[in-house]
Amino acid sequence: MIKIAICDDNPAFTGTIQTYLDQIAEEYHLSLESSIFLSGSTLVQDYQNGNCYDLIFLDIEMNGMDGIETARAIREQDYHVLIVYISSHEEYLRQLFEAEPFRFLKKPVAYEDFLSIFLQAQKRILAMQNNYFCFRSGKNLSKVLCKDILYFESAGRKVILHTQKTTYEFYDKLNHVEESLKDFPFARIHKAYLVNIDNVASFQYERLALTDGTILNISEKNRPKLRNEFWHYFRKED
Repeated sequence: MIKIAICDDNPAFTGTIQTYLDQIAEEYHLSLESSIFLSGSTLVQDYQNGNCYDLIFLDIEMNGMDGIETARAIREQDYHVLIVYISSHEEYLRQLFEAEPFRFLKKPVAYEDFLSIFLQAQKRILAMQNNYFCFRSGKNLSKVLCKDILYFESAGRKVILHTQKTTYEFYDKLNHVEESLKDFPFARIHKAYLVNIDNVASFQYERLALTDGTILNISEKNRPKLRNEFWHYFRKED
């Protein structure tokens, strides 16, 4: 089951997105549960009432609370939900970066473009739900959901795994950890740090902030590569 929110103050457009989702569910034999919100404030209130989603299609230009404000409010409660921003104008792209976009769709949205983005999101959601990083600490074999990992830190002969709630230490090399996660959204920003891109809250040329408020420096040699890598990561189409 994938839970989806559609937020747009145009009922005709939300109806179009719902029709696309119904078509995808039928064609790909998927179990989808979708909810429609005609304002950003009602979506935020829904989160405050304890509901959450795997994927949100969010219009940027809405009366009252716009999409960027809505996304910021949601990010205070949910670090992992994938947000696809929708707008008639592309000039919002740089503003969206700080609100952690998954992808951007330009109106009018063609079914083929929507399908491509949805399948990318589905792949990511399944990966977040089902993939673990496994490591051995002494005689114990442990595992942590990849989506819960903030970053890995090299500390001598050990690696420290940081999550929102706790840390784990185990003997290994950060290069080995990086290689084992090459198919997941992790980026080496420094010889001592390997970060989960999905848990990056904001990015600057010299440093970045994670969703728990941790600030990490980006090594000078990695800065040009990472600036392009992060920017294209949030806009790429597989």
